[in-house]
Amino acid sequence: MLEELIRREFNRWADLGRGRGMEKSHWEITRQMIVLMEVDQHDNVIDLGCGVGWATRVLAQRASRGIVVGVDLSDRMIAQASREYRNPANAFFLVADAAKLPCHSEFFNTLLSVEAIYYYPELEGVAAEVHRILKPGGRAFFLTNYYRENVYGHNWAKYIDIPVHLLGAADYMELLIKVGFRAASHRRIVDSTPIPEDWKPTNWFPTRQDQAKFQSEGALLLIAEK
Repeated sequence: MLEELIRREFNRWADLGRGRGMEKSHWEITRQMIVLMEVDQHDNVIDLGCGVGWATRVLAQRASRGIVVGVDLSDRMIAQASREYRNPANAFFLVADAAKLPCHSEFFNTLLSVEAIYYYPELEGVAAEVHRILKPGGRAFFLTNYYRENVYGHNWAKYIDIPVHLLGAADYMELLIKVGFRAASHRRIVDSTPIPEDWKPTNWFPTRQDQAKFQSEGALLLIAEK
């Protein structure tokens, strides 16, 4: 199954310590998104594709009187997240398929998902499941750097061993409305992280200018309201 292939790949990433690396590389755009989410202290929040739980912990501090759940398909990512000494008491982690979440319907006020949406084999099924677990009026926030309009990020997919979806903003809007969300919108979030002076070429960005253009195009933020 494709889900097992994805699990094995992200377990490998966990063993290589790449969960921490994702926190460093995605923090600035995620920070901006969390501000836009306006999480209330009483909210129940789910972090879908949480990795080692860095965003889950931030959300748990903001929703201090609610329940915050981090979900990931990788059992090794979740094991690392669960062992973190900084976990607030209201933060919980579980291994689950995003299309089959072991959560009550209409339980969460808000959903966050950072750099995960393009991995899901059953994308429509995941969107429908997100709709199911959100309360009426609840909102889902999906953040992705890998989308059709930002051509400077497309090379990345050539260097991973699992298939991914390359959709545009309009495609995502259509999908979210199709599964039942009453409203959907999108915007860009620009990564203002300075490029280090000792920057070196990578497979993704062969020149410094390529990385600068990628960051200036911004990540795509999708917002859906139930």
